[in-house]
Amino acid sequence: MTAQHNKFNFDRLLTFSNVALVATFVAMFVSILVSYPYAHLFTLPQQIAAHISTIVIAGLLKVSYVTRCLAQYNLGLEVR
Repeated sequence: MTAQHNKFNFDRLLTFSNVALVATFVAMFVSILVSYPYAHLFTLPQQIAAHISTIVIAGLLKVSYVTRCLAQYNLGLEVR
């Protein structure tokens, strides 16, 4: 594997991680809204699903952040 090919893979990983961060953040925001302030508008099974999805989405959010940090580190960018 060449260095250029490796850089291309980490560029793609960074792009994917950024998209995943935005998507999981939006999903987390929606699941929290369904779980708490607007719970009265949803059925009990929908509220249960929202509470469970909050936990699952939090894990995916953390994984996407770690992959973003990994890509930034390997591209020589500032990891934040």
